[in-house]
Amino acid sequence: MLKKLIHKLNKQNVIRYLIIVGITLLFCQNFLQMHYSSDTYVLYDLGYMEYPSQYFLLDGRLISTIVCYLAGILHIPIPIYIIGMDWIGIILIATAIYSMDKILETIIKPQKNIVKLMLLASCFILILNQFTLEYLLFPESAVMCLGILLNVMAVKLMIDSPKHKYLKIFFVLLLAVFCYQGLLNMFPVLAILVYIVKQMVDKREYKIKEKEFFIEMVKLAIIVIIVLAICMVAIKLGKTLLNSNQDRMMHLVDMEAVILRGETVIEYLDELWNKTMYMLPDNINNIILMIAFISLILLKTKKEMIMQYVLLLMVSFTICIIPMFLFNTGICGRVNEPLTMIWGASLIILLAQSTNISEGKRTNFIYGLVIVSFIINNIFIMQNITEHIASNRVEENMGKTIKYTLEKYEEETGNTITKFAYAYDKNPQQYAVGIKPIGSLTERKLACSWSISQAINFYCERKLEKVRMPIEIYTEKMIDKDYTEFSEEQLVLEGDTLYMLVY
Repeated sequence: MLKKLIHKLNKQNVIRYLIIVGITLLFCQNFLQMHYSSDTYVLYDLGYMEYPSQYFLLDGRLISTIVCYLAGILHIPIPIYIIGMDWIGIILIATAIYSMDKILETIIKPQKNIVKLMLLASCFILILNQFTLEYLLFPESAVMCLGILLNVMAVKLMIDSPKHKYLKIFFVLLLAVFCYQGLLNMFPVLAILVYIVKQMVDKREYKIKEKEFFIEMVKLAIIVIIVLAICMVAIKLGKTLLNSNQDRMMHLVDMEAVILRGETVIEYLDELWNKTMYMLPDNINNIILMIAFISLILLKTKKEMIMQYVLLLMVSFTICIIPMFLFNTGICGRVNEPLTMIWGASLIILLAQSTNISEGKRTNFIYGLVIVSFIINNIFIMQNITEHIASNRVEENMGKTIKYTLEKYEEETGNTITKFAYAYDKNPQQYAVGIKPIGSLTERKLACSWSISQAINFYCERKLEKVRMPIEIYTEKMIDKDYTEFSEEQLVLEGDTLYMLVY
């Protein structure tokens, strides 16, 4: 009996899981080398023990704090830590894809292998989308990816309905929010998606299904709100204990401030939704939505189901927009992942509805749409990760030039550089020339105010004291300068100080 069970597991689950892991590793392979985010330089500069205290604890990211401390206690070299965390992170993402596929397969119960294959491809697009890449970018990547898996586990608990179901969902989501609070906005999208699929294949009277859907969503919304409240309390407590004045809240004191923030939010949405932060072709999300609505009509979807799909869209946008009014989030992919999850969610809904009609041109069109979507999504995933590595190479060359110039100056003058100051030119650039502007993946770490000093320390292999740029140095040698790429002219060395004009 045990042998039969092991054989069944090997055949139906383990092989499929290993294939998913292999495909995910293939798509994300460029992360499996030493690479740098702005936070990586800060980690190098502060070390394993100080870095979490200044960043993670202030954001309520307790699990990242523990993992970072553990790495410090074990004296793990940072390159091994970065690559190892990405290995684990990629495996966790693959596990989330596998788990989501199993959940949907249990609900839909597809009979044909083509439907099973299309469902799996859609789960890849749902979980491993362009904004997910930011979770693999930072040193704590494995912890962030654990949060993704925990969201899927919470959805599984929602469907399986074990004893103390809501209490278990609460604790799983609480664990996810302590991985990274921005991850919590995935759960409402996944929960609504699964319930829409469930209702599409459920043959009971719609009014009964609608009542169940409403009650379940209210209960889950209460859990999410409580989890968020606990997270906010933890963040406030962390700031109090560490005596920090850091404040990322938006203080909208009057209606004019609200209107101005609203205009900024509209600009953010244009970058995130219409342009997908340049990670995909412009307006591809709008094209997907248009195709999805037309397809739902052609598949003879009940209007109630279409309205629930509209609800899914509204929730996806709302849970991204509200934080923009409350916090200074900026244009950030990782906290707006629901916007890129819509593509995969739409495909899954279309597949679920296609099982209610006979095979033909309409179902073949849906299969073709999934295949094309899978190819496009993964081509751009590989391209965007490659672009990240290319941006690292540009930064590395710049860093080596700075180090060479510094050491040459020391050799010629006998002075030792112990201090560093910088200022920005007239039109500073966030991205290097020829590098795709895709947010945190390719931003210039030697231009970010929160990492420039740490990056200089890394490449110069020393701990320079950060000082203010003297007015006389700036006015005599830097004012009115505007560079579009790095040049040694931007470096001024005098006495014991390196001065740099950031282009």
